[in-house]
Order: sequence, then structure tokens, then C-alpha cells
Amino acid sequence: MKKETFKLDNKMLWIGAGLAVTAAGFGVWYFLKKRKEKQQFAASIKGTTTSSSSSGVRSFSCMYSDSSFPLKFGTCGTNVKKLQNYLNSKGSGIDTDGKFGPKTEAAVQKVFGTKTVSQEKFKTIS
Repeated sequence: MKKETFKLDNKMLWIGAGLAVTAAGFGVWYFLKKRKEKQQFAASIKGTTTSSSSSGVRSFSCMYSDSSFPLKFGTCGTNVKKLQNYLNSKGSGIDTDGKFGPKTEAAVQKVFGTKTVSQEKFKTIS
């Protein structure tokens, strides 16, 4: 009878080991997935300005082409540069780098009362 009990315990041991390996495998997969996401995020903002989250200012990354409207946070291109020149003519004092970042967004909010610039609004300034 003892031999059968040992076999039963041995099977339970293998089942337990199989579950542990599966859980460990999932843990490794999850870790690698999260690391890849962090690397992709870091690559997406490389060469752009970032601000600490404690200041409440969002990180900047070119996410949109300025050929589509509305111009908004994350838009980059010549239309944004024209917008920034217009905002500077109104006293904003922002860089004309063609990137619609947090400073451009704040200036647009101050001048237009919204955080975005529609195509109709843009036509009136260019």
C-alpha cells in the first residue's frame, strides 16, 4: 500500500512542479512584455523634451502630422511652426520648433480659449 501512496504523491509532486513552471514561465513572459513596452515608449520619446510627472506637465512626442486638423498636443510640422509664430506675435514667447508641446498648448489656451486649433481658426491666422 505504501508504494501506491508514493506514486500518488509523486504524481502530485509533478503536477505541482508543472504548475510552478507554468507560473514562472508566465512571470518571465509578462516581465519581458513590460520591458519591451517600456523600451518602445522610451524610443518614441527619444529626442523630444520630457518633463517630470511631479510638475503635472505631460511628456511630449510627435504623434500626429500637421496635415490633419485640429492641431493639438503631439502634432508636429510646418503648420505648427506657423501657429507658434502667430502665438509669438501675440506675446507668447514660445520656441518656434514646430512641435505642439505643453508650452504651445498653454499659449493656444491663452490666446484661443481652447487646447486645439481647428482648420477654420488656422486659416484666419495664416
